Amino acid sequence: MHSSNRVNSLTEGVSRLDFDDDMGPGDCQIMECKCGMPLCICVAPSQSTNTPNPQPTRAPVALPQSDPKTKSDTSAKSKGSTSSSNARLALNPGLDNPQRDYEVNGEGLREAIKNGDIAGVKKLLKEGVDANYHDKQGMSVLHLTALFNKTDIALMLMEHGASLEDKNAQGETPVDCAPATLQYKMREKMEKMMST
Repeated sequence: MHSSNRVNSLTEGVSRLDFDDDMGPGDCQIMECKCGMPLCICVAPSQSTNTPNPQPTRAPVALPQSDPKTKSDTSAKSKGSTSSSNARLALNPGLDNPQRDYEVNGEGLREAIKNGDIAGVKKLLKEGVDANYHDKQGMSVLHLTALFNKTDIALMLMEHGASLEDKNAQGETPVDCAPATLQYKMREKMEKMMST
């Protein structure tokens, strides 16, 4: 159902509610609401026995909540964002093709990283582009990858000899620039590489 149809349906439901025009200021009841997905059910509290003229109990009003499907779809999509490139490529062979043609140099590699183009980075590294390329600001491509939180690309660059010791103009290593999860994965990758 489209949101405009839901709004119209809700508006019609509210307009049909029976409100007493003769209620006084002391006759107002506070509704007790227990919210749950996907609807919020509000029920009037039970009447006490010492009330002389108890008001008739109204039917519960159901208020729409946000669509739970939308939230779960979004979280399911984000969970796969840090999977390994091999698993991702196996599931989606279209990732073997670069998004576009890049110059076969450090600037081309930098552009592929900025675009998140795993296949483009892979192709450029196979063509011999230096995994330790530094741009005009002194940032290595591994620094850039860490800033953009591109796990698959960072690990790929490390496999091709990108240094974790290079420092940018602020004296930070690529690991220093990475978010915590990527820092952990980079250190873990380095330990595995050193042990083999």
